[in-house]
Amino acid sequence: MNFNQETRKKIEQFAKEQSQYYLQEAEMTYMEKLRQEIGRGKKKVRSALGKLKSRSEASLEAENDMVLYMSDYMNDLIAEGLSEQEAFERAKDELKFRSETEKSADLQERFARYIESRDPADYEAIGLFYAAFIFLGVSIGGFIGFLSSGGRMMFLASGWIDTLIGTGVGLGIGLGLGLISNAILVLRNR
Repeated sequence: MNFNQETRKKIEQFAKEQSQYYLQEAEMTYMEKLRQEIGRGKKKVRSALGKLKSRSEASLEAENDMVLYMSDYMNDLIAEGLSEQEAFERAKDELKFRSETEKSADLQERFARYIESRDPADYEAIGLFYAAFIFLGVSIGGFIGFLSSGGRMMFLASGWIDTLIGTGVGLGIGLGLGLISNAILVLRNR
């Protein structure tokens, strides 16, 4: 069901405010579990989670999930006979962070699962893939450009441009391979 424009804006505003609380709570719960299990490396994990929290992509994803969840719940309430405004007010009361309702508890569990599905090691692996592919691409591209330009004897004359072009192409290839690695890791974790 499509809600009117005003209700839609209210839902999005509510989700924007409340999803941050749920997300923060889920991260704290996840951190407590990690502290018990790992015992060390807290700084590293906290740093990775801090990056996750600060990423607008993760926040937007959580916010969009909450809009969908609230919209579905409002549709159920409207199907039971409530008006759109009544459904919004009731959903708002029940989904408000720490409202101690069944819906709020369900939402907290969903956010906890969302956070738990994120492995900080994946982010470290993605960074390492990017760095490794960029170093390899720049090194190989620069070396091939250097050799194809005539080597050391021709480098200062006109070979530096071939080396520069080879380095640029290698950088591009390295970034491309890093993006492919990132996509594979993201798809693997879905």
